[in-house]
Amino acid sequence: MTQPHVFEHLRRIPGPPPGTWEQEAEPEGREPLVRLADNGNPRAPTEAVRARVLQAAAALGRYPSASGTALREAIAARRGLDPAQVILGNGSSELIELAARALLLDGGSGLAARHSFARYGQAIQAAGGRFIQCHATASELEVDHLLAAVQPDTRVVFLGHPDNPTGLMLDRDELARLARDLRQDILLVVDQAYAEYVDPADYPDAAGHLAGRANLLVLRTFSKIHGLAGLRIGYGLGGRELIRLLEGLRSPHNTNQLAQAAAETAIRDEAFEAASRADNLTARSRFLARAEQLRCRVTGHAGNFLLMETMLPAQVLFRELLSRGIMVRPVDDHGLPNHVRVSMGTPEAMGAFWKAASAILDPACGCP
Repeated sequence: MTQPHVFEHLRRIPGPPPGTWEQEAEPEGREPLVRLADNGNPRAPTEAVRARVLQAAAALGRYPSASGTALREAIAARRGLDPAQVILGNGSSELIELAARALLLDGGSGLAARHSFARYGQAIQAAGGRFIQCHATASELEVDHLLAAVQPDTRVVFLGHPDNPTGLMLDRDELARLARDLRQDILLVVDQAYAEYVDPADYPDAAGHLAGRANLLVLRTFSKIHGLAGLRIGYGLGGRELIRLLEGLRSPHNTNQLAQAAAETAIRDEAFEAASRADNLTARSRFLARAEQLRCRVTGHAGNFLLMETMLPAQVLFRELLSRGIMVRPVDDHGLPNHVRVSMGTPEAMGAFWKAASAILDPACGCP
């Protein structure tokens, strides 16, 4: 059969493995899955958010605001910036792709740490760039490795902060060093999708470096702690000139009016964030204690997930759990063959996970 004509570099981009954690269909007769694979917030959005969505739904026959002015103003007010420093995306993933396109359409390389969020490498390659991975492990992420991996043609560096799936992040001094020492003509994209799960007093927010680095884009999302994953909306923060240039690539109406309305309400609700953060801290503490009993290595203590290593291959553990109605995220496709990522859920969901996992892991399958 004749293959569709596409640029050859697109054929080299790895797609998701078929039939693994992303499958949506549940076998007939099976109990509903306990989904601990997608890092969502187990708390439902508030009544205020739902009411705002219903109000916005009355105008479904009209296009949404092309620039999302009201939401950008609300975000800017929360972050202490000018609305001209805010860009909206269909989730932060769209902004990852936008940044790669902006920098790599005529070649060059993009860089991310090994084991990082797969979308960084996919976006770099889709834009026509060469993807470089610097040294990192499931428990180690160092600025020196990032800086050493930079090549003369490097134009963009992606940093998950905290990283997904490892949950690692830099401390305040190291983040400042990266922002200062990375070559100034390189765009540094700091993906802070899970930032709100870290105590704000302890979190090194890359947005604090916007004034000192023109080539810095800081990403956030409403999909995680705000619980709006189904509406697909995120945002980027940067200098006015950088945002102006990226706006030239952004599709108009890329975020729908229901998402804009929900996000405008959610960004103001700091109490919901604090309650969700407290829930997550409790769930993580209990998970770590139980994992230690089973001698499983757990890394990444930032974010609303934990990365767990066992003696079982990731796909084996994934399928054994799936057969018991529990869905986690195997990350063998990230170069971690014995690791699964487990999202923190409700107490009931975590209880179901450990009931299923203990039967598989206890006593012999934990790590020595």
